[in-house]
Amino acid sequence: MILYFSGTGNSKYVANYLSDKLDDEMVSLNEVIKYNQKLDFTSIKPFIFVSPIYCWRYPKIIEDLISHSNLLGSNEVYCIATMGQDSGKAGKYLKKIVQSKGMIFKGFEGLLMPDNYVFSDKMATSEEIKYIFENLMPVLEDLRYQISKNQFIKTREKTHLASLKSGLINKQFNKYLLRNKVFTISKDCIGCTQCELLCPVNNIIMKDNHPVIGSNCIYCFSCIQHCPKEAINIRGQTENNGRYVCQEYKTK
Repeated sequence: MILYFSGTGNSKYVANYLSDKLDDEMVSLNEVIKYNQKLDFTSIKPFIFVSPIYCWRYPKIIEDLISHSNLLGSNEVYCIATMGQDSGKAGKYLKKIVQSKGMIFKGFEGLLMPDNYVFSDKMATSEEIKYIFENLMPVLEDLRYQISKNQFIKTREKTHLASLKSGLINKQFNKYLLRNKVFTISKDCIGCTQCELLCPVNNIIMKDNHPVIGSNCIYCFSCIQHCPKEAINIRGQTENNGRYVCQEYKTK
């Protein structure tokens, strides 16, 4: 069973690829969280979690979900991450969570994909995205092969100052940076409700055909990146950084 969380589509793409190539079912954790579904999952095959990296770790909401989930059937867990730069010690923390559940941690792999951290970074150009995906596919296929053979996988990439980044800096990120920023909604908003539907934590509600953003943002940036009119921004930060939504995975 492949359980994925995705804001702008990178992790969904990887989950779709693995689901297709491994002939395995796929579950959206976005929907599990949004609709407060039960955390009971049963799979004969190993569980494969796929999630983006937020400040050198899985998002806290996903780490907590794994901790509190009832994973039945298989006792093996793989963890895959999509990232714009590096993954720090994300695998170390995930291994601790998995093993605390009495399950076998089969390894962690971080996959370099187009950056979607629009809060501070410029989004990749079409040529850069093409180059990133060309380099991604052999790594993703190798990962698929290892999982199909039930092998343990090892993280290939290394992060400078990984312990500091995934430890203290991540802690400060979750404590201070995840506070509600000054979101702006421009006059270009057409009240399409896309942002409300996509927000995995129900932090956006429509009032008088206009989105109102609450204080529980987790920085998935789905609302900003998917807005068809580019009407949602974080004041002074996102207006000039462009937009990015991952291409859809297509079976061949």
